[in-house]
Amino acid sequence: DILFEVSEGVALITFNRPDALNTFTSSMMEGLSDAYRRCDQDDDIRVVVLTGAGKAFCAGAELSAEGDTFNTGGEMDFSSCPLSFQAWDVRKPVIAACSGHAVGVGLGIATQCDMRIFAEDAKYGFLQNRRGVVADFAIGYVLPRLIGFERAFEMIVRAERLTGKQAGEWGLAGRVLPADQVLETALEIARDMAVNCAPLAMGLHKKLIWQGQDQSLQEFIGSETQALHHSISGPDAVEGGMAYFERRAPQWQSSVTKDWLDEL
Repeated sequence: DILFEVSEGVALITFNRPDALNTFTSSMMEGLSDAYRRCDQDDDIRVVVLTGAGKAFCAGAELSAEGDTFNTGGEMDFSSCPLSFQAWDVRKPVIAACSGHAVGVGLGIATQCDMRIFAEDAKYGFLQNRRGVVADFAIGYVLPRLIGFERAFEMIVRAERLTGKQAGEWGLAGRVLPADQVLETALEIARDMAVNCAPLAMGLHKKLIWQGQDQSLQEFIGSETQALHHSISGPDAVEGGMAYFERRAPQWQSSVTKDWLDEL
């Protein structure tokens, strides 16, 4: 149900249930968690692109009997963020290439990513409130920080579907394109980052930006200073400047797994 391939430093994760509009199952939940964990731990992977096969990115949870996405056996000891490894845990940029519909769980998964590219005419929305349940995947936390309180409130509480064009105007996607251009654009961005951006610095920047949402200014400056000192002391600080002056692609040396700043 999930495909995984790596090329030129970019991991491509594909939801592969096109006949079911990639509706999300418990096995996909485990598969996506494992894929994210692998992306985090493999230094050959520098950027991640997440997409869906066919006409949808992910049209929500699989609600049929065989889907068992919400099959808790009567137990309520589970998290609203059910992945054992989230997109924000990956120390690499994660780009959601939504060339088709993303609703409910599907849009939650995309919203947890660092960047989003939407298709102009596809539909995007958190429809859980119209199904009688609370939205999950920490959407009530992440969405207001992306698009502001009032628009996040309307998306979650009114549970309205937006077109890709509307979602882009609301700030939920950085780019909105014809459907057939979405994935290739995401891969172009990912390849550029994989070659030209230092992996360790990218990971540190991602950590700073995500955790900075909950820090005071002084706390953030302290974390940023730590990360800056750590990056300056590494070989990539020299290599980046040399590659620029010599007009060549940089040969990055630092490793996210080996040189990570644990104190950050």
